[in-house]
Amino acid sequence: MKVKENMSANIKTTSVLFVKGIVIGAANIIPGVSGGTIAVVLGIYAKLIEAISNIFGKPGKRKEYAIFLATVFLGAGSAIVLLANLMHYLLACHYQLTVLAFMGLIAGGIPAIWRAHPDVKPNLPRLASFLIGTALVIIPAFWGPEIKGAAMANNSAVLEFGLANYIFLIFAGFMAGGGMILPGISGSFVLVLMGQYAVVISALKGFVVAPLLSVGAGAAAGIIVFSKIIETALKKAPAGTYYFILGLVAASLWVIFPGMPSSLKTVLAGGALFMTGTAISYLMSKLSPSNE
Repeated sequence: MKVKENMSANIKTTSVLFVKGIVIGAANIIPGVSGGTIAVVLGIYAKLIEAISNIFGKPGKRKEYAIFLATVFLGAGSAIVLLANLMHYLLACHYQLTVLAFMGLIAGGIPAIWRAHPDVKPNLPRLASFLIGTALVIIPAFWGPEIKGAAMANNSAVLEFGLANYIFLIFAGFMAGGGMILPGISGSFVLVLMGQYAVVISALKGFVVAPLLSVGAGAAAGIIVFSKIIETALKKAPAGTYYFILGLVAASLWVIFPGMPSSLKTVLAGGALFMTGTAISYLMSKLSPSNE
């Protein structure tokens, strides 16, 4: 009986984790929406950072980390590949409603960030950390390309280019990988800033392998490097780091806000999607075993 119960619990945990990976992958397609933010609000961020940083350094936990990462990344990768066309359609035809739904996902997980550390009493250094995180997200938004225009960019990018272009694509992937793992910073928006977003979306839609491998290799390296930095910060100054993350997440809501809908119908639909997204992320953050 116990074996069956354990097996059922493991299947449930893996299924929930896979769905969270899907949501993270879908978020990474949208410029301005951070996959790292979604990982935080869904309650798996700390475990994700721990697993990425230590999979090669802790042999005793390597299998556990590998299964965890494989489940999340399989979900995220499936979403990126299978939902690229759908997300492009939604962003092109229903931009405000799509972004409002993701804003709900972000907002619903903020209580989970607040509960992530037992000592969240505000003080001057922690508030400063919050403001630094906020500024890190908001300041680039003033000089970066407009997010809606980037999201609806022409996806007929030229995919036939030389070695220098591939090297730059690897570098762009590295920076985007850091953005994917850092809450509040959008990996896809980093690609927009570096002029590579349309190339990657075109490659995804056309299943062109070389650009995807280049950006994927860079992103993997960026995720590993930035994970090490974040893990160190969480160990040495956990409360201050969570305040910093809270600043990143709160600011991302302002950055991706698509503006007030122009019709009552859109207002009602947008409000419903926002509330639905809020409820989903709140419930999913409560289901996460890694919140413990």
